[in-house]
Amino acid sequence: MLTLRNVQITVVLLSLALIGPALSVIASTTTEPQLTAETDAAEIMTMILAHQAQSNRENRQIKGVISKDGSVEFWSSGGLRQHVSNGDELPSYTNLNIIAKDIEISSIVPGQAAVATYYAEGSLQAKGGSPVSNYLTRVTIVFAKEGDEWKRRAAHWSPIIGGAGTTQTVIYKKN
Repeated sequence: MLTLRNVQITVVLLSLALIGPALSVIASTTTEPQLTAETDAAEIMTMILAHQAQSNRENRQIKGVISKDGSVEFWSSGGLRQHVSNGDELPSYTNLNIIAKDIEISSIVPGQAAVATYYAEGSLQAKGGSPVSNYLTRVTIVFAKEGDEWKRRAAHWSPIIGGAGTTQTVIYKKN
């Protein structure tokens, strides 16, 4: 009788040992989303385009894009490094028509940190400022995920025209 009981316990334990990992895989894939670079890129691409469209409609930079820890930034207007707090009033415009082009996102830590690079092109006129009919800058933004949202942690906008750089301008030509 004792051996039959030991055999039954052994069969149950072996069954759990074989089925347990499979159940664990099923549970982890159904209850928790997978963090991937592709997911980050899709979320950030959608966000950049949505924010730009909203900014153009409202003629102002939209609120809620800055990290709770703030953002360190260099602006296309030149000048010194800016420290932007989450609650700071962001610029507003008489006219804003900017399009983000050729967006590339690099996930640094999937689901936590990513960098976007793109071109911002169009026209604008800041309230009280002169019109800029040929706005064209290179943009680099560092994003950190806070809760379910990507927030700007650092940014650099640099004009393409009117500047100087190194003699190396192209590593390869994009198709």
